[in-house]
Amino acid sequence: MTLNDVLVDVKEKLSTIPDIKSLKIGLEIGVGSKDCPFIRIIAGNDVKDGGYRNIDVNIVYGFDVKNKDLELMYEKLYALQEQIIEALQYKTSIGDCFYISTTTDEDRLSNLKSSISHFKIENILVQ
Repeated sequence: MTLNDVLVDVKEKLSTIPDIKSLKIGLEIGVGSKDCPFIRIIAGNDVKDGGYRNIDVNIVYGFDVKNKDLELMYEKLYALQEQIIEALQYKTSIGDCFYISTTTDEDRLSNLKSSISHFKIENILVQ
């Protein structure tokens, strides 16, 4: 088992969420409206804990705000957040995954409405 296998497992779990146009591991430069709605999986801290590893995984997701209806975008964003939590929390095949928190873009992006949900996956046996 490798840490990349953990990310692939997360991607497989998130692929069950309907209507996502683009789902990838890694956050490339230039993600934009052509990719929306999108989900990106980003590895964070990797910590050794005895014979196991723990890894922070950040899920970035967002929508195009063409119609400028921010109230609708918030509704969609929070609905997608719940779908992501439902798809991942305690459901990964490798390690024990749990939701920690979400950070929004605070309406700083002119063309996207996005958030980052933070997860921790513990007790990964890396070989």
